[in-house]
Amino acid sequence: MTEATAARPEPGPGPCERASLDQARPGLADVQRATMAGNALLVEAFLHGGAPWGFTLKGGLERGEPLIISKVEEGGKARSLQCPLLVGDEVVIINGVELSGFRQEAISLVKGSYKTLQLTVRRSENTTS
Repeated sequence: MTEATAARPEPGPGPCERASLDQARPGLADVQRATMAGNALLVEAFLHGGAPWGFTLKGGLERGEPLIISKVEEGGKARSLQCPLLVGDEVVIINGVELSGFRQEAISLVKGSYKTLQLTVRRSENTTS
């Protein structure tokens, strides 16, 4: 995405800006919605089919850093979404649990997900694809 594109978004909803979950069909890996929160976009993603989910986390309060996605596997579930998870996305909610920011908490919630994983991430303008 160029700086010009980021400054002036195209009219109409993009792939990361679905209006609501009511428009999506349940059971698909690309059920998502996005809302603006200040200068960041909150993206909610539902992954189905069980682990591996296709992403890696780093940071957390233990390290005095935000909990972010550090790697997204090519061909993985996190990459196959209509609006894929991106390196630099900050994980804020897992399976409806608002995170305190500790990496171990997030890992426990992800590992405890059997067939579905629901993530809400905060995406800033600096997030990379």
